[in-house]
Amino acid sequence: MVPSGRTKQSSGKRIIADGGERNLNQLLELLHDAIIVRDAKNTILYWNRGAERLYGWSAEEAQGQITHELFRTEFPEPFEEVHRTLFETGAWEGELAHRTKGNRRLIVESRQAVQRDAAGRPWRVVEVNRDITARRDAEASLRNLSARLLQLQDEERRRIARELHDTTGQSLAALTIHLSAVNERIAGKDSAAAEILREAIALSQEASDQTRTLSYLLYPPTLDFSGLKSALEWFADGFTQRSKIKVELDLALGEERVPQSLETTLFRIVQESLTNIYRHSAGSLATVRGRRQGNTVSLEITDNGKGIPPDLLTSLNGPGGQIGVGIRGMRERAHQLGGKLRVKSGDSGTTIMVALPVPEKTHDGARPSVVSVKRKTSDPSSHQAAQQGDQE
Repeated sequence: MVPSGRTKQSSGKRIIADGGERNLNQLLELLHDAIIVRDAKNTILYWNRGAERLYGWSAEEAQGQITHELFRTEFPEPFEEVHRTLFETGAWEGELAHRTKGNRRLIVESRQAVQRDAAGRPWRVVEVNRDITARRDAEASLRNLSARLLQLQDEERRRIARELHDTTGQSLAALTIHLSAVNERIAGKDSAAAEILREAIALSQEASDQTRTLSYLLYPPTLDFSGLKSALEWFADGFTQRSKIKVELDLALGEERVPQSLETTLFRIVQESLTNIYRHSAGSLATVRGRRQGNTVSLEITDNGKGIPPDLLTSLNGPGGQIGVGIRGMRERAHQLGGKLRVKSGDSGTTIMVALPVPEKTHDGARPSVVSVKRKTSDPSSHQAAQQGDQE
């Protein structure tokens, strides 16, 4: 019997399809990435050599297994949410933590897509996993190094500030006293010399004031003795005097002081944010708002300046955040304590948003502090109080 044209055509399509599938399988076997095909119930149907190399199971061992049970997957969000996103949108991508046959923990960059049948029902899911464990470990090491450098920087600032206050500051104060004593002795004998001495006394007093200011900017002693609120009040007053940018404080950080490391981080973030406002924003007003809710401290520093261009803002909030050394330093400080930092900006200004967890138990002798403060640095009484604190 001679086959009809339609029969020949159908047979040809099957041969082409079979040959195409074989070629595709051969191609998938050559890829380095782990490629897994599973059904709508997450049962593994296909497992390439890349998956064998990455996870250690052979195709025969893996086929028929449930993927997330085999890998003991750690999801970045609840499994139900990942599953819903995948089948509603047809795709999902993100980072997953998997376990190999030898129980080694991997971080993989996973891309998943749903294949549907002719009726539009989910049929198969294609999953492509790439091992990024080494990259994430390197990034973690870099973050740890950065955190250590920031810690050393704070320790060095504290040491230099103490040296300036206890040694240089005291020497300048003694010099001023001695010059004043000499001036009293010769005031009635040599008016020209007395005038030179008065100028020298004024210069030594100015040097003493500048040394004290520099010492406080490096590390304010009020941060240790009186807490974050007092330190921010002092810094905001001084910043307003130097920059002519008004700073409004609105702080409600709880009845008890947070750990010293957290106070230092919050102070440095405010310090760097206000410095950035002065350098880049062209604004006239900055607002610092702090809240403690449960075991989380949130901080927002807002200005009324010109904002950040959208392309730079995207880069600042991206995974790398490579633009802006100050922003990167603030983000590393927050990340070191398990917190997050985001930047929001528009035509009306920029806001730095920080959220940091507070440990339930402190081990550095946290002391109680005032519950809240709400003030403007333009208030003369507040400025006078800050000056009195400096003199003490």
